[in-house]
Amino acid sequence: MSTEVWILVATAVLAVVAIGAAVIAVRAARRLAATLSTSSPAPIEVSREVAPVRRPTGEVTIHTPTQLPPELEPRLVEGRLIVPPTQHQVVQTALGRPGVRLSVLAHGLAHALRPESRDRISALMRREYRRRRRERAHAGRRAVRAAQPTPPSDQWLGS
Repeated sequence: MSTEVWILVATAVLAVVAIGAAVIAVRAARRLAATLSTSSPAPIEVSREVAPVRRPTGEVTIHTPTQLPPELEPRLVEGRLIVPPTQHQVVQTALGRPGVRLSVLAHGLAHALRPESRDRISALMRREYRRRRRERAHAGRRAVRAAQPTPPSDQWLGS
């Protein structure tokens, strides 16, 4: 088969996988919406007390509702408590998407395959190969010297 046919087959397989993923996602969203609409959530009260927040480093800081900007403050919407995500959560979500990860991988591959990068990588590999070859030669010479003991130095004087 020619290259064009292989590319066409790969594209068709990717399209089928994408459609399957979309169908599964829509079904899961509908199922979640159905379970949320049938269950009646208990009323949630937001207290104005000081809440300790534990950081990953182990330190505990105290946040009061007055310290947060109004758009980041938790609020009730239609009987549900809405807490805006932190900046870290937004970045993790955005960078965790498969499209973004594929884009980052493609960018890295494109960078690695540029002529400048290829030349630099091959020069580093050549340098490392030569360094190891030199080390092996030095080790071999040391082994030969250690295996052949030298005659005593006063032998040339004659006995």
